[in-house]
Amino acid sequence: MAPISVTALSFTEYVMSGQRGRISIVNDQRRIYLSSEHWVAGFYNPMRDAMRRAANSPDPEAELEKAVGTALDHPRAGQLRAFEEIKAGFLPWLLETRATGVPTGSALWHAGDLELRVRPHLGLIAPDGSRAAVMVYVKEPPLTQESANVALRILQQTMDDVLPGATPLVLDARRGQAFRMSRRTNLTKLDALIAAEAAGYVVHWRMSA
Repeated sequence: MAPISVTALSFTEYVMSGQRGRISIVNDQRRIYLSSEHWVAGFYNPMRDAMRRAANSPDPEAELEKAVGTALDHPRAGQLRAFEEIKAGFLPWLLETRATGVPTGSALWHAGDLELRVRPHLGLIAPDGSRAAVMVYVKEPPLTQESANVALRILQQTMDDVLPGATPLVLDARRGQAFRMSRRTNLTKLDALIAAEAAGYVVHWRMSA
């Protein structure tokens, strides 16, 4: 049987959804991944593209405004509000970092029959030369450190491929809050949690077929 392939961020959203929400979120993700309709999967794409442009633009606000404009020109339920909230959280954070964009690579991460596609939404280099590989979370429910740790660990384990020497970050864009892995995190327990959640994801995916 072929492995189930989703993005690392989709898997993180599954982990944070709680026991009651997991069947529902896997059903939604399965519909998106298997859909032949581009619009189903592309809800946040204009804003994600704008974020990458903003990191290298002399006028990052203008780049984000272009994305907000797409939600005005081609209205989809909830998109305009979502894009405005993302802009309001992301722009101050980006300006505060004073960073510029750098290219990132991609990697595959495996656990049993689950394959995660890992590609940071942003690669950034700060004025002091330090670099960060940033996975950007854009959904409405606030991200927690516990959930962010899942994505951070997967980024950490694939960093040699995506942006060598960089610090993994997960950004809750609507709130402009960046999460990083604490040195006190018990990686053995976190790896065990991720392995268990990966197995659960596969079961939920196949049961929803």
